[in-house]
Amino acid sequence: MISKNVMKRAFELMSGSLKDEIKNNLENPKSFTRIFVKILEEINKMKVTPPKFTDLKKSIVTINKEKHSKIIEEIKYTIPKTQSTLSVKDVERWLERAKKNDQLIYYTGSTFDRRSVKEESVFRKARNLAMEYDNIPFKNKKYQYRGSIKGEWGCTYKNIITLVQQRVAKEQRDIIWDEDKKKYIPGDIISYPIYNYIMIKQ
Repeated sequence: MISKNVMKRAFELMSGSLKDEIKNNLENPKSFTRIFVKILEEINKMKVTPPKFTDLKKSIVTINKEKHSKIIEEIKYTIPKTQSTLSVKDVERWLERAKKNDQLIYYTGSTFDRRSVKEESVFRKARNLAMEYDNIPFKNKKYQYRGSIKGEWGCTYKNIITLVQQRVAKEQRDIIWDEDKKKYIPGDIISYPIYNYIMIKQ
């Protein structure tokens, strides 16, 4: 209902073919996200943005953020409860019964999530099953891989499980008009990508 009210406000403010498109889709909520993007593009083109258009833009961005959050929750809801609340013992039990190529989603969320102590323990367990990992590599120890991103590290894979990140929701950004470049460019991040973190039995 809120989205439709915002769309009605947009109909009153916009003009031309976009106004016609809004009118033809007022009873088609599935089209709202697509049309909202077009409305934002038109507002961003304005050299001077009147307050009523600024308010409309804020309303649309808020709706888009809420819609994205709802999608994320729906994605999480589709994961069985036993997987969305995994413990280290759950992982160990799964590993005992799993056959080759069986998969377990052990977390769903963003790279930048603040994970709970329980979730962090599951992440450590997954990493320890997948590899022998040293934050600071020993000089006389042989590793399959060494890295230098955010400090030195070394690891050797154990061939027990494979870890995979599967993106289930893309990053969302505002789109803004760059007057110097004369084109639209990505603006502020609305939400970060969402991933399923998966372990696969080898």
